[in-house]
Amino acid sequence: MSYSVKVTREHGQWIADVVDLDGAHTYAGNLPSLDAAVREVIALVENLPDGTEPALELDWDYSGASDAVRTAAAVGALRAEADVHARALAERTREQIVLLAAERHSVRDIARLLGISPGRVSQLQSSSASRDAVEAEASRRPHRDAS
Repeated sequence: MSYSVKVTREHGQWIADVVDLDGAHTYAGNLPSLDAAVREVIALVENLPDGTEPALELDWDYSGASDAVRTAAAVGALRAEADVHARALAERTREQIVLLAAERHSVRDIARLLGISPGRVSQLQSSSASRDAVEAEASRRPHRDAS
C-alpha cells in the first residue's frame, strides 16, 4: 500500500496531510515522530489490521516546505538511490572476484580490473569463502521439521 504525504512546517511543527485520504492529517515536532503519526493515522482511517504500519509505503512531498527542506529531501533521495546502486555494485564485484579467481587470475590483476585495492579483493574473497562454507554446512545438516 502506497500513500502520498504532503508535508509543511508551521510554528515549529511538521504538518502532514495524506493525499486522497479524507481525514488523514497529523502533526509532530520532528520527522521521525511525524512518520510514526502518519502511519498510525493511515491505519486508523483505513481500518487496517494492527502491525500493518511498518509495511506502508509513504511518498513524502515537501513541496510546501522551505527551499532548504526541499533540497535536503532531494539529497536524501539521491543518497537512498546511491545506496541501492552501491549494494548492487558490491554484489557484482563479489561475483566477478569469484569468477576471476576461478580462472586463476592474481589478486593484483583482479584488483586492477575492478578498480579496487588488492587488500579489498582479499577481504572479499575471505568473506565469500566464509559465507560459502556456512551455506555448505547448513545444506549438509538434516532438516528438522518444526512440528
